[in-house]
Amino acid sequence: CGGNLTATSGFVTSPNFPDDYDNDANCEWAITAPAGRIIHLIFVSFHVEQTYDVLTIYDGPSDSDMELQRLTGDLSVSPITSTSNTLFLRFTSDDSVTEEGFKLFY
Repeated sequence: CGGNLTATSGFVTSPNFPDDYDNDANCEWAITAPAGRIIHLIFVSFHVEQTYDVLTIYDGPSDSDMELQRLTGDLSVSPITSTSNTLFLRFTSDDSVTEEGFKLFY
């Protein structure tokens, strides 16, 4: 799961969405917009195991960039906006309890 996303818009989903994602998931997405643009993430759905399964969003091309959000649990997530033309997303789950996961539009 994961990948490099360069389309001007699209969806990112957890594995198997809307069915439950797998245990021990480790997915990474790099979203790159045209130079000079920013990226808006709009969440359609977010339901993961509280504390143990996490989607982390970084403001740049890798996990060494500033963390914008660390999301876990059942949430109504406000839109998230990058400061540049790249975002990096990482979803991890532990070895027990899975849920529907998430879907977001960029």
